[in-house]
Amino acid sequence: MQAVCDILEQLLHEGVLRQYAIGGATAAGFHGEPLATRDIEVIVLLDPAAGQLLVSLSPVFSRLKELGFFEFEEEGILVHGSPIQFICASPGLESEAIKSAILVEWENHRMRVIRPEHLAAMALSVGRPKDRARLVYLAELPNFEHSSFREILNRHGLIQRWQDWASALGLDP
Repeated sequence: MQAVCDILEQLLHEGVLRQYAIGGATAAGFHGEPLATRDIEVIVLLDPAAGQLLVSLSPVFSRLKELGFFEFEEEGILVHGSPIQFICASPGLESEAIKSAILVEWENHRMRVIRPEHLAAMALSVGRPKDRARLVYLAELPNFEHSSFREILNRHGLIQRWQDWASALGLDP
């Protein structure tokens, strides 16, 4: 994981990525117990190419290829043996989650990780069965900031959905 983070930081410093943060199960595991996952989800902010309205992951994949990473496993490109799934952040909740991600440093390596409150809100907005399980897991973490979570839900119009889910899942809304 540390070698993967070094590559992400390199892409950031080279300007290939405007911002990034680790999301999904990898980030959820970072905030509590490690969770099994087959890939590392990296949510990115990219600038569109000059004269373009849409962003493309092509610059990311081109630079990774120059660095020797070009093989794919399912939906992720293999970076130091780990499949990395790059996802362009949508405006709103995902972009906010990246901008408020925490910077973690260990043994001279850095990585940016989405906070548990944003991970929970993102799980709520997507709504798959595995997202429900992740939401329960995150909301019960000792460091989960419920007031911050509620503010995020308010900003993104997710309060009613949270109340419905919390009631169905036996959580305190």
